[in-house]
Amino acid sequence: MLLDVRTTIMIAAALALLVGVSLRYVLRDYPAAMWPSIRLWMIGTVLQPTAWVLYSMRDEIPDLFAMIVANGLLSFAFAKQVEALRIFVGRPLDRRIVYGPVVLTTLLEILFVYPVPSMRWRTVTVSAVFCLQMCTAVYALLDVNPPRRRSQLLTAAAYGLLACVLAVRVLYEGLSIDVLPHAFASTPMQVVVFAIAAVFPTVATLGFVLMCSDRLHQELERQATIDPLTGISNRRTLGELAARAIASAHRHRRRLAVVLVDADHFKRINDVYGHEVGDEALQIIAATLQCVVRGEDLFGRLGGEEFVIVMPDADETAARAGAERLRHAIEQVELMARHRRVPLRISIGVAVLDEGDDFASLLRRADQAMYAAKRGGRNRVMGPTDLARFPVVVEAHFG
Repeated sequence: MLLDVRTTIMIAAALALLVGVSLRYVLRDYPAAMWPSIRLWMIGTVLQPTAWVLYSMRDEIPDLFAMIVANGLLSFAFAKQVEALRIFVGRPLDRRIVYGPVVLTTLLEILFVYPVPSMRWRTVTVSAVFCLQMCTAVYALLDVNPPRRRSQLLTAAAYGLLACVLAVRVLYEGLSIDVLPHAFASTPMQVVVFAIAAVFPTVATLGFVLMCSDRLHQELERQATIDPLTGISNRRTLGELAARAIASAHRHRRRLAVVLVDADHFKRINDVYGHEVGDEALQIIAATLQCVVRGEDLFGRLGGEEFVIVMPDADETAARAGAERLRHAIEQVELMARHRRVPLRISIGVAVLDEGDDFASLLRRADQAMYAAKRGGRNRVMGPTDLARFPVVVEAHFG
């Protein structure tokens, strides 16, 4: 015995409504940046049961509402979800592609309900438009840079399955000799289509919720590795990356240098202009340095006003040359506070890799060189050669 189509439609409506209402509470604490997509998805999910209920009331209400409004509303619900997905994955939004099918669905319904009444062509053409909307959603989910998350693949699979079923329906109903006697005829094709449609909102929304959870996890991971003020690697992340680079340099007997940068007279900037200006100075220094460092260099904030650059395949000469470029770049930067130009300067210490060195020992030597640059007048670069020339013992303040 085949399922009753009208009952299947009501099940689909109930599931879609339950999922849409639950979504509001499941995702309410997610970051504000994700809410544009979440709101659109919720609208699309809640509109679907309204469309299904109208469709199930055919023969009880006018065809204008049971078919034209119902299918137009269902197409609009799918469009909202497609828009949500495109915004979520950061793809440009062409409203003609997203909402064009809604207009087309409505026009086809009007055409094959009133001027040219045809159950066959109404079913075939509207199913084809719905299939196109499903394919648009699949494309939005898969047209992203790898690796693709499993949550995206699950959501794409839900849309892809419904697209395949609708494509088969288009061929089946278009080529079939027998014409559907009415909208709720319990044919095998009808039952398959509406059964898939009943579970579709649940599976698709599950995939979307998992996508949101993956995005939240990625953001938390990013926050754990990034310095919140400057947006560059924090001390922990820099230490992990530097340890790997140093181990690789030891293993392959390659050169490596560590450059320690410290902002000159930073305390004075904070005392005279306030901590907000001090934070702005650090952001400017970080952004400027990031533009100058090589692509293969590791760059991060050690803490306070100190920054570190790990330079693979660099000896003292190359590291000093790079450090001079950094120093010169900062000299060209202007910071305005209280209508006055605040000069920014940095002192830099350079250390090169020796046998047995780890990140901590390299930092200690770079700190000694940087402290020597401070004592030597600031706004300069000092390295191992400079320290060897002076018999003065330099006490490092790195701790």
